[in-house]
Amino acid sequence: MLETGQIVLDLDRTRIKDILEEAYRGCSDLLSTDFEMSAEDFSSRIDIFLDSNRVTIPVTLSLPSRKYPDLRIEVDLRRKKVFGRLTSRSKQALINRFLKSL
Repeated sequence: MLETGQIVLDLDRTRIKDILEEAYRGCSDLLSTDFEMSAEDFSSRIDIFLDSNRVTIPVTLSLPSRKYPDLRIEVDLRRKKVFGRLTSRSKQALINRFLKSL
């Protein structure tokens, strides 16, 4: 039972985590690299932000690998969209073409 005055956000947490896991697998395939964490570990890092009720700003999660230590995934929790940030603009464009379809 909810206390009076408590605001509960209706976020599709499962969908957001599924998108992050698919982004993990897609980035791994497109960049031909293995990441320093598992897909489940990466997607569970969003729990802190989902539980905090601060969903109005995009959240940035790092997804480092040996070949691409600066890869970051930006997550818009309200729109359930992801965007990749990488130093190499051509690789970033490749990743974001894939991520746009999620």
